[in-house]
Amino acid sequence: MNSKTTWIFVAIAGLVFAFIIWVEHPAREKFNASRSTKIFSGMDPKTADHLEIRGAGHREIHAQRSNDSWVLTSPLTYPAANARIQNFLQDLAELEWQANITAEELSDQPKAQDEFGFGAASLTVRQGAKEMKLLIGTNTPVGGQIYLKIVGGTGIYLVDSGFLKFLPQSADDWRDPTLLRIPESVNLIKTRFGNSGFTLSHTNQSWRMTAPQQAHADESKVAELLKKTAALSVTRFETDLASPDLETFGLQTPEMEISFTSPTNVLVLQVGRSPTNDPTQVFVRLQNKSPIFRVAREALDSWRSSPTNFVDRHLIHFPPANVEQIEVRGAKPFVLQRHGNSWQMSNTSNFVVDVEIVRDILNFFSRTEVQLEKDVVTDFASYGLAPAAISYTLRPAALTNAILAQIEFGTNQTGKVFVRRRDEYPDTVNSIQGEIFPRLPRAPWQFRDRRIWNFVPDEVHQVTIREKGRERKMIRNPHGDWAFAPGSQGILNPLSFDETLVRLGALKAVFWVSPDEKNLDLFGFKTADHRISLEIKRGQKTEMLTLDFGDLTEFGTRYASVPLDGARTVFEFPWPQFFEVQDNLGIPQK
Repeated sequence: MNSKTTWIFVAIAGLVFAFIIWVEHPAREKFNASRSTKIFSGMDPKTADHLEIRGAGHREIHAQRSNDSWVLTSPLTYPAANARIQNFLQDLAELEWQANITAEELSDQPKAQDEFGFGAASLTVRQGAKEMKLLIGTNTPVGGQIYLKIVGGTGIYLVDSGFLKFLPQSADDWRDPTLLRIPESVNLIKTRFGNSGFTLSHTNQSWRMTAPQQAHADESKVAELLKKTAALSVTRFETDLASPDLETFGLQTPEMEISFTSPTNVLVLQVGRSPTNDPTQVFVRLQNKSPIFRVAREALDSWRSSPTNFVDRHLIHFPPANVEQIEVRGAKPFVLQRHGNSWQMSNTSNFVVDVEIVRDILNFFSRTEVQLEKDVVTDFASYGLAPAAISYTLRPAALTNAILAQIEFGTNQTGKVFVRRRDEYPDTVNSIQGEIFPRLPRAPWQFRDRRIWNFVPDEVHQVTIREKGRERKMIRNPHGDWAFAPGSQGILNPLSFDETLVRLGALKAVFWVSPDEKNLDLFGFKTADHRISLEIKRGQKTEMLTLDFGDLTEFGTRYASVPLDGARTVFEFPWPQFFEVQDNLGIPQK
């Protein structure tokens, strides 16, 4: 084959390829597009504004879109379930036929309308002035399909008979199942069940119980119950009669009523009895409204709780940062005043107040929940509250009579301490767990900075340990290394030893126990007989620091003491650190 022939074939192939790409392929795509199998290919679910369904044996259902929301207009006027209708329209827009009977094939069947069952049921969708109507026929003899016909069309379509599942069987299928819409601006809730009930009022951005007692309400409980009630769905639309037999549903005299009041509206939910065959459900209706519904009983039963269950049981109900002044009456009355990020004693004191202690106390008040002991008390002496063992008055600012909280603590029984909020519940006695009460400061010196001392290992030149009558001494040589002094022996790990000195140099008390060295024997110092003496050199100045250890405390820590302000002060030594002291600053017993 010569080159000229080859080029001729190449040219022909190129022309064929160009024809396929530029002519045949677009033509095929256009042909396929014209054969779309979607029945409502021109329908847009987002702009449809009217739906009408007519079915054999069922009343007509009409739904109208208004302001982006669907409303049922027949057989009753009622808010519609927007999501259900939009999903229905989306399914309708995507509905495809599986086979079709053309107009030519129907030309010899003059009674096709009756033969295929058209006329009993229809579906109409409107988009503005455009109307699309679908006639729904009978099931095919075989194949599990159903006949459909578009009014104005020329053929008949066959679709899967599952299409019927998309159609609502009654208007109830498209009714909004939301029981009630509680506005966010609701500011008053009243409940009545039997001879009981309570009132909650929302003021100053918080809930407060105003009946049967005055108390701060538990914000989380109220919010959770409101959320739960707002999410409650109708499980069955029982009746829409204008004058139903209320006695049948236990609504003539409702078992419970809950009213939700906002600045513009009042919703009163009436709760009746349960159906005889389903105790998990309950009949309800909105006052002066005719529909009666069934809903799950569980959510509404939460409103039947005792009023005390909705009272905020925290010792304080406000952020600790709101407190500017603390008056303490215990062993000796004194006042703490906030100054920026620090706290100071209002009277003359020769120590710095530990900010962490104040913060921990306020946080303790904020997170601690009380248990009700007795609603109305006339004899407070039996609870150790007349007078109180210790009281804390929290104020928002100095030189003011305003009180945020006045908390009194009484008798410390086994496992609990009696508490009274004199400012808010003056007649009520509550209790809290007693474990933390012994660490609640009641004297000025218990607020002093808990930092015992401050040194670094390089400043320690000699360590003397005395325990159970035996003594061991370590000395730092001119090269900075540790060694046992003459007459002392043992095993010394320099790295671990220095690490213990690092932590000891930043020692901080867990809690101040006693400022009186006359009571040292009460804490087991004589029995433990364990003292650590440190020689500290800073420049030309030498200082001796001593630390004694006593018995275990009730909290599992160790009593310790150091000289402060001319007297040995007892404190709780941090427990993890004591293990290091035993390993590196103790003397093994024979």
